[in-house]
Order: sequence, then structure tokens, then C-alpha cells
Amino acid sequence: MAANEGREVALSSEDLVDDDELREALVVLAGSDPNHCSYQQGYVKRQAVFACRTCTSEGMEPAGVCLACANHCHDEHDVVELYTKRNFRCDCGNEKFGSFKCKLSPEKDGLNIRNLYNHNYLGRYCSCDRPYPDDNDQVGEEMIQCIVCEDWYHSKHLGCSVVDAEELLEMVCESCMNRAPFLWTYAAYYSSPPVSSKEDKDTTVMGDKEEKETVFYLGSNDEPSTSQGCQKEITSKGTSVLSHKRTHEEMERCSLTSQSQMLTCKLKELKAKGSVRARVGAVFWPYCWRSKLCSCTDCKRVYVETGAPFLLDESDTVLAYENRGRALLTEDLLMSCLNSLNRVQQLEIIYQYNEMQVELQEFIQELTDQGKDVTPEAICNFFEELQARKKKQSTAGQYLCS
Repeated sequence: MAANEGREVALSSEDLVDDDELREALVVLAGSDPNHCSYQQGYVKRQAVFACRTCTSEGMEPAGVCLACANHCHDEHDVVELYTKRNFRCDCGNEKFGSFKCKLSPEKDGLNIRNLYNHNYLGRYCSCDRPYPDDNDQVGEEMIQCIVCEDWYHSKHLGCSVVDAEELLEMVCESCMNRAPFLWTYAAYYSSPPVSSKEDKDTTVMGDKEEKETVFYLGSNDEPSTSQGCQKEITSKGTSVLSHKRTHEEMERCSLTSQSQMLTCKLKELKAKGSVRARVGAVFWPYCWRSKLCSCTDCKRVYVETGAPFLLDESDTVLAYENRGRALLTEDLLMSCLNSLNRVQQLEIIYQYNEMQVELQEFIQELTDQGKDVTPEAICNFFEELQARKKKQSTAGQYLCS
């Protein structure tokens, strides 16, 4: 022990990986309540979900439980973490569990009819339908989650090369791309560079034509607010319309038509440009891609019909959920530290924190005024200099006291 004093501790890459994995796990769990069953909240937008192999074994109906029930009702069971799921309501103790009752919220409906289940709840993943971890997998290959179906895939089964990027990406598997074919049009413009191992331009162009027909068909069945027939009638009979009193219904119809004309369909604009990409393999998207999607009436209807209305909700993302968990985790740690101090120490910590915040803001503003980039290195240098100043002040105070 004495030989190591004054030396920096060297961490191996395995230590760093384990630390990152632990931090990620804590962030995921921090976004969900560990002590109160989430059932009363209804279908939660996103939460950590678990499957209990002890209560729902192979051959039984799949079921999931919330974090609190995993902790309190299934604490000695064989529980599998499923990461996070969207729009899920806790099943613990409902009729899928037979005579087993939830300890935290025993009064529940027989079934949660809006819950969606896949083979993940039975301990299987990917198009290969294998378990994870897989005893037959000697490589321990990384798995990536599709943001639409929320299944996990081995990179070798994605049908494309995995995009290597520093920024966080979202992945949509090929099956989900085909279930929501309008995404292929967006992929030609907004996805990460096409890296599919196969290319079939004839199929791609044909598929694009089919998609155009589908979207036009949905639009043509719309209400009068977007009907081309209504617009023609107003154009061809413009003078005669003004010659008689319009009913309240007609005025509302024309008002809605006017509003519809003001909204331009982004999807139709992209199709008109004509760019296509091969409809093969999973697609990787930069994290801001959802903001590029069209939100006109016709497109919103298509999102619902293809089971993907959540694509317009940027708070649906796993990153948004993890950011909330990260904030809660940080807040809990800070409160825990503050509660262990006396009143004078608490005030000193708060004062120092506010002072640091002001200095950091001034530092960033100075860089901006000088036209310099705010880089991670610059921030690190700021904190190193701040720490050096604080240490110098502390040392000077010791000499004065002596």
C-alpha cells in the first residue's frame, strides 16, 4: 500500500468498460421508480421493464413488470432486464401470473390490452431468435435495439454494415422499414450514408412508385379539409360563391382547406426530388432525424396506420429517458451529500457551486466573443485552473491561520 502512495492508479480498458456499463445501467434504472408500482400511472411513455422467468416460463403468455415490482415482488426470482419499453403498463399480479398477486398494487385489471409483447419477454432476441447471453456465442457480439419494434439485433443480422460514428445514432431494422415504407424516402436524405451490402435499383424505384400510390390513396380519402375537389369548386365558382350566403359548415370547410394549403407535405417534396436508396438492410439515423419528418394531416394518419405515431415525439427517445434518469441520479447524489453536512457546510457548498457556475458562464462567453470553439479540452482546462486557484487559496489560508 505504501509503495503506491502518491501515484496515480492506472485503470485497464476492462475497468473503464465496466464503469461505463454500470453508469449506463444506473441511468436506465434512475428514470423509473424503484419503490412504487407504475401500474397506477397507466401506460407509461417509457420505463424500465423486466420479465420474470420464474412466474412466466416458456409456453406461457409473455408478461412484463416494472422496476419496483422486480425489486419487491420478484426479488428472489429469475428476473431478466429488458432495458426500456414504450407505452407499457405493469403486468405484475394480473391474470397472466395465476394466483400470484402484486405486493405493491394488488388491484389490477386482468390484462393490459394495449401492451405490446415480442419474444424478448421470453428471453429471445434478434431475427435468429436466440437467447442473450448466448452460451453458443463465443464472440459475445454486441446487440443493437431497433427504435420501432424495440427488439435487439446482432450486428451480423442487420443486413448492412454497422455505422461507426462518434455521435449517437438510432437504428430501424429492415422489417420495420418495410412496415413503414415512407421511411425509405427519408432515408435517402437524412439517414447515415447507405452502406447496404446489396443494391437493387429496379426494386427501389418500383417500391418508391408503390409508396407514392399508397400515400396518395390515403390523402385522397381525406375529409374536405384537404380535398382537391373542394378547392376546384371554390376556384371555378369563386364569383357565384360570393353571391349567396354561405352556411357555417361551408365556412369552416373553406377555413380548414386554407389551413391545409398552408401546410406543405415534406414527404411529397422529397419524393419529387427523386433520390432513392436500396431498400435492403437496417437503417441508421442521426439523432435529430425525427425533427425532419412531416407532420401534415396525411402523414400523421400514415404514422398511426403503420403503428409508429411516436416517431413525431422526440421525448419518446431512449436518450430523452436516460437524460431524465441522469438528472434524477445527479440530484439524488447531490441531495445525499448535502444531507450528510451541517448547515454551515451546506451553505458553503451552495455558495461555491454558484460561484463556479458564474465563472464557467463567463469563460464560455469569453471564448464565444473571441470566436473560439467551446471544446471538451477547453472545459477541462477551465476546471484544472479553477482547482489550482482553489488549492492555492486554501494553502494561503492555512499559512495565515498558523
